[in-house]
Amino acid sequence: MIDVSPFFASQAVSYKKMLVLFAAFEFGEALKISKQYNILPTVADMDQVIDNLIKQRESEDVTNFSHQFDLRLNSLRRFRNGGCDPETILEKIILPEGYNGKILLVMFKGGILDGRVCLRSGDMWHREILRNTEIEINHLGFFESVVYELGGAHVRFEKNKDIVIFGTSDDFGSCDKAYAAELIQQIFNDRHIMIAG
Repeated sequence: MIDVSPFFASQAVSYKKMLVLFAAFEFGEALKISKQYNILPTVADMDQVIDNLIKQRESEDVTNFSHQFDLRLNSLRRFRNGGCDPETILEKIILPEGYNGKILLVMFKGGILDGRVCLRSGDMWHREILRNTEIEINHLGFFESVVYELGGAHVRFEKNKDIVIFGTSDDFGSCDKAYAAELIQQIFNDRHIMIAG
């Protein structure tokens, strides 16, 4: 009989617990275990978690929570497709193609997301973008992280494919538009991004 050291036995239990937490959409706790024990789930295990969640969804009535479920499932897929890199579980930039409206730079404090800066969009008011981001991280199980605004601006996709960043937020002041342009360039790398006023 092979003698398994207590460390490896503990790591195996932690690995299983981490997978259960991912399946329960408690990403903050799952990533804490990952960091503490220096373990990452395999892509095959994440495939199994995702497949099980899809089967569960198909067998239950989750229509009331379909947007929330899709957000969580997409985060798991991003995580798996990114080679189970913790940096991929939360989208750094949410900015749909052709968007004309308000953007907000946000920073997370506390928990596993501490210090991370993201760009968010999608509402008529900067304060609602902030509120939606708070809801987003709560739905993803990052309960120890708090969202702080870093200022806002407006974005406009031009017909010539340029992207213009301009203006400010009445609620939060102006964001660092040069940094916002860097973030946007990461997903729209074939576009010219201009900062106006």
